[in-house]
Formats: sequence, C-alpha cells, structure tokens
Amino acid sequence: MKILSNTHSAFRLMACLCFLFHWTVKAQTIPNKWKQSFSLAIAPALSTPILGSLQPDIRGGYSEAQLRDSFSKSDRVLQTLNFSLCYGKKMNGLTSFVFGLGLIQNGFSRVKEGEMFMYLIHPDIGVYPNMVAAGDMEIQYEYRSSYLSTLFAIERRLDGVRFQIDKSSLWCQLGAMPALQIRNTLNIRTVGFELPQGNNFRVKDYIATTVDTGIVLTTTRPIVLNIFFTAALRLEYNLTDKVHLYAAPRFVIPLLPSNKGVQTYWSPQIAIDLGVSIPLD
Repeated sequence: MKILSNTHSAFRLMACLCFLFHWTVKAQTIPNKWKQSFSLAIAPALSTPILGSLQPDIRGGYSEAQLRDSFSKSDRVLQTLNFSLCYGKKMNGLTSFVFGLGLIQNGFSRVKEGEMFMYLIHPDIGVYPNMVAAGDMEIQYEYRSSYLSTLFAIERRLDGVRFQIDKSSLWCQLGAMPALQIRNTLNIRTVGFELPQGNNFRVKDYIATTVDTGIVLTTTRPIVLNIFFTAALRLEYNLTDKVHLYAAPRFVIPLLPSNKGVQTYWSPQIAIDLGVSIPLD
C-alpha cells in the first residue's frame, strides 16, 4: 500500500510538471504578429519634492535648519498630466525597442495656512493688510516644470506569468528620457479668500538676500537640460487584432534638479500610462 501511495504521488507530481512545462512552452511561443507599433498615452501623475541644498537669508533671520523644517512641514505632492507618443519595434519575439516623444510635468505644492495677519505673500505682491484669520484660509505655492522629452527604452514581455484576464500580456520597460525644460513657473492659488490680483496667478521665484541697503532679489535659475530615468510595468489587453489597450504604472526619476534658488529640489513622480497601441505593419 505504501508503494502504491508513493507511486501515485510520483505520478501526480510528474503530471503537474508536464502540465507546467507544456504551459510554459506554450506561453513562450505565443505568436506576436506586430513587428512595429504606434502608441498614444495620457498619464495622470503625482510628483513629490526632494530638497537638496538651501540658500537661506542668514542676515534676514532665517537659518538653513529653520528653512528646511518649515519646507518639510508645508510641502505637498503635485498632480499633473504627462503625454507620450511612442514607436515600438520588435527585436525578437519577446523584446522590443521603444522610441518616444512626450511632455513631462512635475513639481510640488507648498501650502501656507494658519496665521495670515501681515504675512508677506510674495515680493511681487507684498503684504496684503486686510488678511486676517477668517475661517479656512490657505495659500498654495505651486512649483511646476514642463519638459519636452525623448524616450529610449527596452521592454520585454514577461512570459511564464499566468493571467486571469484573457487576451492580455505583461511587459516590463526600462529607459532614459533626455529632456528640455520649456517652462518653469510659480503659481499662487488662494483658498477661502481672494486677493486684488485674483485667486490664481503666476509670479517669479526669487532668491532674497539682505544687504546693508535693503533686500536684493535675484530670480532663480532653471536647469534647462535634464535626464529622466524611467521604469514601467505594462498590462496590455488585446481589444481587437488591430487595437490594444494598456495601463502602465511608471516611475520617473530626474537626474538633475528642476532649478537652483533658495531651494534646489528634485521632483520624482509616479504616473500611470493609459493608452492605446495599434500596428504599423
């Protein structure tokens, strides 16, 4: 009886191994007719600030520790949208080269809330004397950078993974995006009240330096050229033979900061590409 039981267990194990081998071979030989494809995607994204060096106005009464602590308490993520157009060419059955053009928007939001009396909103605005604590009031400083980017990436289909969703495939992508900064802005938004300029307007970002004769303001310097490193995991669904839909969580990490001023900051982000892919052959 023990021999029969062991034989039966061995048979079941061999059957499972044969099934697994058969399914793996089948997955690795799935024909993919598309040798070239074009894709278009929009990507909602969340960017967060990582502060580097700071240039506090020591004579004006601010130390680096005070500035960093203040920023860390008031900084928030920024919601943006990215766009991309990509061309993909098969290198073999499982691997593709991807070239793309896109728009990357990143940055962060800094929120001032609480005591508003005699608060200096911005050097271009000055002190608004009518500001007092009255209900929920806050000022949002939105630092936003926009880049034109070029994507160079390698992606590979992850076979051997069984999906519950029929007609689907999973791809992993790694790449780099040289980028040209086309806009670097500071937008001010007010919540709960309105200034004479309105509740949403654009200003310059300055470095303030206290000297014997007063305060000298110098505009910040944007970093024009940058490189973003990206990694994505794409789930692709075959809607028809000619149209594939996909969703791809993506990390985008800049090599260089967005600008240099009172603060030097990087803005890595997580996005999710929502797109459509069609064949070119």
